[in-house]
Amino acid sequence: INFLCAFYGCLQAGIVPVPIEVPITRRDAGSQQIGFLLGSCGIQVALTSEACLKGLPKSTSGDVIQFKGWPRLNWFVTEHLTRTPKDWLPPPRLTDETPAYIEYSTDRDGSVMGVTITRAAMLSHCRTLTMACNYTEGEIMVCVLDFKREVGLWHSVLSSVLNGMHVIYIPYALMKVNPASWMQMITKYRASVAVVKSRDLHWGLLATKDHKEISLATLRMLLVADGANPWSLSSCDQFLSVFQVKGLRPDAICPCASSSEVLTVSVRRPGRAGVNATGRGVLSMQGLSYGVVRVDQENSLTSLTLQDCGQVMPGCVIVVVKMDGPSYLCKTDEVGEICVNSGATGTQYWGLQGLTNTTFKVQPLAADGKPVSDAEYTRSGLLGFLGPG
Repeated sequence: INFLCAFYGCLQAGIVPVPIEVPITRRDAGSQQIGFLLGSCGIQVALTSEACLKGLPKSTSGDVIQFKGWPRLNWFVTEHLTRTPKDWLPPPRLTDETPAYIEYSTDRDGSVMGVTITRAAMLSHCRTLTMACNYTEGEIMVCVLDFKREVGLWHSVLSSVLNGMHVIYIPYALMKVNPASWMQMITKYRASVAVVKSRDLHWGLLATKDHKEISLATLRMLLVADGANPWSLSSCDQFLSVFQVKGLRPDAICPCASSSEVLTVSVRRPGRAGVNATGRGVLSMQGLSYGVVRVDQENSLTSLTLQDCGQVMPGCVIVVVKMDGPSYLCKTDEVGEICVNSGATGTQYWGLQGLTNTTFKVQPLAADGKPVSDAEYTRSGLLGFLGPG
């Protein structure tokens, strides 16, 4: 609740929040990269909770230590805020193109960059998620994901508030102690939506002694955030085979594909099967080694089975371009990088103009080397191909 109040307080005040995970020790992996991000964004104040501040490493004087590579920050505990003055007025309405928040993305080499999400993109994305997931007021959602970024943030913090939904957050620490806790919450509160990763399905399967009390009959949508990863398919299959007798419907499992740069690319709609009968595609690994799509037989040693992540988002145009060199359009049987054109993507890497141009301002090229259109696309960082439907 502290995070939600701080995040929405920033949006209301016209301040651009950068949600991050704070390091527990001075040597935390990735801490220096987060520090670089904070420095490049000009961050001066860290909003945190009393409990979080107590857990941070301190110097002998009792102050929070200076993390390596971090700018000097003023740590401010949100519970210590005074009551709002009677004469307080909200700031003037900001333009739609003003940055709403900055979400961090990790490059292949481990470097961290801040993706700018404008107020217009944030709202547009929430609206498309509402349409695709059919969210309605008063629904109960259980969220197992990190609510500070990506799918967890988009669904459990932004879309849920837009639609007036109730959200039950399951902390990671509780999951380690009781892997079935999220399913118990679905049963107890008759939740209709759960937002998870495939690892949560796997852990839930292992907690066999808790299965007898569980009912998933109220669940109309089990959103699998890492549905684009090949290994998520087996977790989904195993979870359905065990929990179908507990009321879980096959058409409730909804894998999605996303990245920080383009937000949600596609999601399988609740209550609808995949674009093909099996909800999967079996591809030849030999074909993939040449960058082309060839259908293979399931369970073959030479095949790779991929999960169908459903239809693209409403109002979204997708192309697939060559991974290396100029952004030539791929043929229908070629694998390439998915690029997205919509009003609901990031707009830039904060403070990194060169990388911004190559990622957020891509113009797909036809075989003759001329742009297909004037529209600019954003690279998703995801490999894929255009399937049927």
